[in-house]
Amino acid sequence: MKTFFVAFFNFFIPSLFAELPPVILNEENPGSKFYQFESKYELIKCDGRDVDVFIPVSKSNSTANLPVVIYGHGQALSIDHYKLTMEHLAKKGIVAIFPTYDKGFFDRDWTRMGRDYVNLSDCALNKIKQNFGNIINKDHILFSGHSKGAYVASVAAGIAFSETLKIKPKSILLFEAAGFEANFIKAIEPSVSLTVVYSDKDTIVSRAISEDIYQLSKSLKKQFIFFKSYKELEANHFWPLTKGSIVGGGPESVFHYYGSWKWLVAGAFDLKNGENNTNPYLYGDYATDKGIIGIKDEIKRNW
Repeated sequence: MKTFFVAFFNFFIPSLFAELPPVILNEENPGSKFYQFESKYELIKCDGRDVDVFIPVSKSNSTANLPVVIYGHGQALSIDHYKLTMEHLAKKGIVAIFPTYDKGFFDRDWTRMGRDYVNLSDCALNKIKQNFGNIINKDHILFSGHSKGAYVASVAAGIAFSETLKIKPKSILLFEAAGFEANFIKAIEPSVSLTVVYSDKDTIVSRAISEDIYQLSKSLKKQFIFFKSYKELEANHFWPLTKGSIVGGGPESVFHYYGSWKWLVAGAFDLKNGENNTNPYLYGDYATDKGIIGIKDEIKRNW
């Protein structure tokens, strides 16, 4: 086991910035706030555990064959800290599942948490089918998560294949992973695409964790994105949050429009469209676009 949770609960007060970079997003950019759906929230109980679900609803657009993003939360962080991200996914036509996979702050049973991540999500998807009909394509599932949630999502992916669980990812997107289990990384089938994201101002977890996940993965299509700060806004460990917490993060910002939102939606759309890692906003020229000429994220790929 390799993990790095040092100083997680040191108090962190995010800086206040006088000016954000200009945000100009066209409708085609998956990080943009152009929406064709509404988001319907459901709290589903599975085995006495909470699973937050966000479902696309539309009177004019098809809600059939929807892709799914399952998202794991960071240490002691609730749905409130990621709610705007989940709503963004639903409004773009993606079913967003947010399972509460741990059993408390000191839970370190990574194998059980990974199994719960999968089984609770499968339970939620079955209940969605009962209540909303056959709107989901279980072949189009992306596993994701932030910090501890990225750790658990990677374990969940390995378990899904090694134990032949009922749902398996076709794509994985990890933000600021707090750890990994080498045996589970190696158990993920090579056909599953992997994106690992680490930011330049993260002082909570080591870059080596994300680099090791990338190196250990057998994926035929894998990439490492080094996410860069703007001059006015630092990409610390908590940048994926859309609501601030006692440890930092939030609010919604250009980090989401040109980072997590863009990549999550692009990854899910790529699965739905069957384009095999060709969506330009995650796998092409626009993946590193930060909205300002001369500033780009760094990326390395094995293809």
